[in-house]
Amino acid sequence: MLDQTPNPQINISKIPIGGGIGGAVAAIAMVLIILIGIPRLWYMVPPALVAGCAVALILRFVRHKNTGAAWILPATKK
Repeated sequence: MLDQTPNPQINISKIPIGGGIGGAVAAIAMVLIILIGIPRLWYMVPPALVAGCAVALILRFVRHKNTGAAWILPATKK
């Protein structure tokens, strides 16, 4: 019979992090820890920032254009 003891490793998906400034600080800290551990990822930081800003601008203008309107249409018309 196998011993069903819990795995002693830290599971990042089980750590609760709220929104707001506390969640932002925690997310930035986790990203910095990973970037320090894998220095080759620093080459991906500028393209990721540019892509993230572009997606944020697109979402901002698309959401404000359709305020209050349903953006998922029904499959059939009644």
